[in-house]
Amino acid sequence: MTSQNPDLAAAFAALYREVGVLYGAISRRFGLTVQQVELLCLLSDRRPSFGELAGLLGCDKTNVTGMVDRLARRGFIARETDPDDRRITRAVLTDEGAAMREKFRSALATELEARVPRANRARLVALITDSVTALAATR
Repeated sequence: MTSQNPDLAAAFAALYREVGVLYGAISRRFGLTVQQVELLCLLSDRRPSFGELAGLLGCDKTNVTGMVDRLARRGFIARETDPDDRRITRAVLTDEGAAMREKFRSALATELEARVPRANRARLVALITDSVTALAATR
């Protein structure tokens, strides 16, 4: 299979790589892994089951259990039994977890503001948002 637009694929691969490096550096400042930060950010507006978290993070459910265990020990996440199905455990962000998520987001925003040229930022945000929406819709 040949790519219809190798420049698009190369651009996304480069963006993924650079954002990953930035996420990693900032995560380490807070003593977290990139996936732990991603998990905290995913809990902003939802209470997913461990299986749902695994799907959202693109990893195995056993990895999620370990991450939740470590984040729970630090007070960032709590486990909650699903009221409709007591067999399901949901991950819930604590106040401490929400504060850590905001510290991470603030540090990321500061780094991006310092590194990304000001020209066309609004257009860039719109393009990235459209791309994320399109990619998520086809997941």
